[in-house]
Amino acid sequence: MSAQASILTLAVPLLIVLGGIISPILFKKGRALAATASLFFLIALGLNSWLFMGVHEGAALFYPNENGIIFNAASAFIVELTLALGFLGAIYSYRYFEDERILRPFYLLYSLFIATLVLMAVSFNILIIYVAFEASTIAGGILILFTRRRSATKAAVRFFILSVIGAIVILVGILYQNSLTQTFMLNQSAFSGVASSDLTILSALYAIGFSIKVGIFPFGLLWLPAAHSEAPTPVSAILSGVMVQVAAFAVSRIVGVISPASYELGLSILVLGALSVITGAVLAAVEATSGSKYSRFHVSPVHIRGIKRIWAFSTSSEVGVFYILIGLSIMFPAMNLIFFAGILLHFLNHGLAKALLFFDSGFVIETSGVADLSLLKGLGSRVGVNGLTYLIGGFSLSLIPGTLGYNTFLEFTRGNMPGYVVVVIITAALFIFFTTLYSLRTIVSGKPKAKVEYLDKMHSHATLRLPGVVLAISIVALGIVVLLGANGIALESYYHQFEEWFSVAAETIIEPWIGVA
Repeated sequence: MSAQASILTLAVPLLIVLGGIISPILFKKGRALAATASLFFLIALGLNSWLFMGVHEGAALFYPNENGIIFNAASAFIVELTLALGFLGAIYSYRYFEDERILRPFYLLYSLFIATLVLMAVSFNILIIYVAFEASTIAGGILILFTRRRSATKAAVRFFILSVIGAIVILVGILYQNSLTQTFMLNQSAFSGVASSDLTILSALYAIGFSIKVGIFPFGLLWLPAAHSEAPTPVSAILSGVMVQVAAFAVSRIVGVISPASYELGLSILVLGALSVITGAVLAAVEATSGSKYSRFHVSPVHIRGIKRIWAFSTSSEVGVFYILIGLSIMFPAMNLIFFAGILLHFLNHGLAKALLFFDSGFVIETSGVADLSLLKGLGSRVGVNGLTYLIGGFSLSLIPGTLGYNTFLEFTRGNMPGYVVVVIITAALFIFFTTLYSLRTIVSGKPKAKVEYLDKMHSHATLRLPGVVLAISIVALGIVVLLGANGIALESYYHQFEEWFSVAAETIIEPWIGVA
């Protein structure tokens, strides 16, 4: 397949950064500021969609050369989802912050944060990935503080400390890679003459270093529930729906290119992933039923049943799926493209569903003023359509037919997966299914444990409801195509095109463009 230089690839992250800089300079009023920042996201999304169509068959665009930015099918797909969720988060943020003075620094940092995540996905140069990784840590950590709570400060400190530890491990890996290959590029030919033991050590360093930011057990439990629940909701949606996934995507690209021939390393990564999947799902259920007194890892002295903490624990579970698939790709290299396609599919489902659940959770919190499920009881019909969209998001993570998550169920039950992996995935899905139903039932029925007067004055804004509705429609629309197409009922051609595209894109996770190693 072909590859060509195009300065337009640089324009995608630059548009996001420019929007964050120009919007606060031009406007002080919240509505105009939010509209302008969102417009830049929309333009960048449109440009990426156009580039996306040009690389969908395995071609690539790069700038200024192959050592810089590379837009291929996999990277453009990751950027597409990142920008789409970033756009919805920008819209959501307008009504989320009551103090319009916060919006100017917020949109600047938010735009920089999204731009760093884009850069992480569009390069095979480990230095570019690392610099973008660290920049996202700085921007993301500061954004956590925007809730202005003491607990948010504690959460941000945890996030920074653990991220620094991970960054040091990754830096050791980068120096080790350079000593082995005399290059910072992730190119399969560069690793062809390196001893197998060195490849195993290098892959282990990268897998461990990035695992902290991904949120893999046990590291994720130390920072993820605190940071994702304490951050402003639009930031929580990006932290959970994009950031941890982009970090996992980086691991899959790095380890996939290095291709360590070590069954033991693959099994170790798989075990870490399985532990994350189970512990995250179980702790999400514990948080929903009993609260932080038993689920732990809380940064406030007051125990709660935090609605956002539920989905933060769930994120720790969902990112474990990435490490399971990465581990399997090392253990069974002949089938690695199947597992890489699964990584991209899981990125899509988890990104849409988790962002939806955080947006809807934030909608309930912001319109009622309550984040504790014990106090949120009894909202009933006042939740409106977002009760249904909340259910759809949870069902998609539970792999229920009719949602996009059903495709994940198919991928794990078609005979390519070891039986013990299937058991882990299905068990976690059952826990999330229970957690979804239990938490929604708590929100809409019963009576609060304490008299909460402002529940009677509950208000809502369309911009807080809209992202959840848009994402729910996307999940169901794609889910119907998968359900009907996979079972030969209808829409089979669309489903086969869907599968074929992910099969092609899977190759470009580890190759700049198909046909070139």
